[in-house]
Amino acid sequence: MELESLIQDLASADRMLWVIGGGGVVSENAGKDITEATVRGGYITVEADSWHLHMKLDLVTGVQFVEAEDHGFVPFLYYVRFSDAQEETLLRVYFPNPYLDDDEKPTEFQPEKLKLFEDYRDRYVGQDGIIFVKRPMGEV
Repeated sequence: MELESLIQDLASADRMLWVIGGGGVVSENAGKDITEATVRGGYITVEADSWHLHMKLDLVTGVQFVEAEDHGFVPFLYYVRFSDAQEETLLRVYFPNPYLDDDEKPTEFQPEKLKLFEDYRDRYVGQDGIIFVKRPMGEV
């Protein structure tokens, strides 16, 4: 299943930001020292050095690669959004931003960082209903 492969692939990528939830409670977690994501009993588990998540795969009904206009100090954010049947955000995994340096400070555009997002997008979009969307400022 592409959903499992995608999450396992994202867990193996360096410097991702894992944002759990999307409503009243959100947890932001650095993708540092993540062990291999595992699937058991219908759940996928992602474990890092100081956090972990368990997500029931049957709840995920939508997967979007997103390029979103930002309202902050960078023009765009790049992430994968996992949502449920009510379109509630379950999980977002942010790629390293090509407009930020390694200390998260604004810098000149770094195309190699955008390439990571584009490579994943090109590999997964079109499979198992995974789509690409461009979001204007203000949309989740």
